[in-house]
Amino acid sequence: MQHLPVDWYEGLFLRPHHFQALERHWTELRRTSHQWDFPFHYGLKTLEISPEALADYQFDVRQLHARMRDGTIVTFGVGEEPDRVDLREAIREAESVEQHRLGVGLQDAFESQATVRVYLAVPRTKLGRPNVQADASDTAARYLRTMAIVQDESRSGHEQPLEFRRLNARLLLSTQDLSGYETLPIAQVQRAGGDVRARPAIDPQYIPPVISVEAWPGLGRDMVRSVYDIIGQKIDVLAQQVRERSIGFAATDASDLNRMMMLVELNGAHATLGGIAFCGGIHPLDAYLELCRIAGRLAIFGDQRRSEEIPTYDHENLGPIFRRIREMIESLIHGVREYEYEQRFFVGVGLGMQAALDPTWFHADWKWYIGVNKGELTEQECRELLQPGELDWKLGSSRQVEILFKRRAEGLQLRPVGRVVRALPNRPDWIYYELDKREGTAWRDVQETQTLAIRFKDSLIVNRDRFQGNRTVIVQTRSGNVELQFALFAVPSRA
Repeated sequence: MQHLPVDWYEGLFLRPHHFQALERHWTELRRTSHQWDFPFHYGLKTLEISPEALADYQFDVRQLHARMRDGTIVTFGVGEEPDRVDLREAIREAESVEQHRLGVGLQDAFESQATVRVYLAVPRTKLGRPNVQADASDTAARYLRTMAIVQDESRSGHEQPLEFRRLNARLLLSTQDLSGYETLPIAQVQRAGGDVRARPAIDPQYIPPVISVEAWPGLGRDMVRSVYDIIGQKIDVLAQQVRERSIGFAATDASDLNRMMMLVELNGAHATLGGIAFCGGIHPLDAYLELCRIAGRLAIFGDQRRSEEIPTYDHENLGPIFRRIREMIESLIHGVREYEYEQRFFVGVGLGMQAALDPTWFHADWKWYIGVNKGELTEQECRELLQPGELDWKLGSSRQVEILFKRRAEGLQLRPVGRVVRALPNRPDWIYYELDKREGTAWRDVQETQTLAIRFKDSLIVNRDRFQGNRTVIVQTRSGNVELQFALFAVPSRA
């Protein structure tokens, strides 16, 4: 180590040098320990910038909490700032700033480059020269001497004036000389829209080093919470599809199984990410590792079925790596494509069943199919069961279906589908009928009421007492009772 511990012994004549050496040793020891335990220990904790000052070519910090690379803690709270200092002209010279002023001019800096990076700067300790000065104009001194009246905390009163050291922290631009300073980038400023006549604005692409994701809105809000919300939206869609289609892990259709597996992964990711997105003090490395884990778990749904190369964590420039991992997660989530059809189950109503309809499905570019989950029946047995003389099903509007059934009038015309249409789920336990012709009295009433219902021979329905609101109808056959389900599949012509 550069600064050795003091050799204490009896009879030692104490001088200020001993305490200074002791402080340097413990400061170096603490800094080295932090760096070994966690190399990304530095960055912003809190930052509030004045947008009004920025529009006037002044970078003014209202509040700042940060840890420098050497472990130095810098804090500037609300009310500690003196009045604004205009640095438009003085930026070319050795700047003379008031004590604790965290403001810097930008207009001249933009004359030399399109973007300007702003640094929090603290002079380094240099032995052999004064490191504490009373004059704030000495920008090379690490500390400024300040006087304060201190009370005796053990006894009331007994006030005494004491001298303290305050960090001589300031803001510098990338266009200025940074030598001799411990620096921490806190923002990057650019002209809005790239126009040379435009007012300066914070560069949204750059995210400085932070020790907490909520310290920078573009990281905590636009990255971590954004992914949380995207996952939540996808969960809502998948969960609704799984519920409406009664999909389980025993699904035989590949697209159904993909949805179940993705829903499992997204539910786990959403729960963990929720704790990170809304919990204070989360380090960006922890958030990034969780996003990488999510991307890796979702990689199976990508075209390559394996994880892509993930950017290495870069504490100095967090923007590109977080944007890349967010794009990867979004792309993988969309890898499970939307269904090419809409499905609505028929549920028990009265002596029959009804399905909810979407007005869009009545357009000419949509085809309708009635699917029957035949359960343990063969396809031939199921089709025979639905014929007149057996279950004798009849389709029409909810208003007319009872009349059509009792009068044995013609309902909607259905044509058996021998080969499953590509857009429909290819499930071995389902058979399909296509709505053959959209014409006739029955169809016109379906259009008028925008309802669709099925009526059966109720004497064959075993579960009549619990039929209401139930998707499953239990039918009595010669070989025993069988469970059937009915669903409407609406397929757009683009499918």
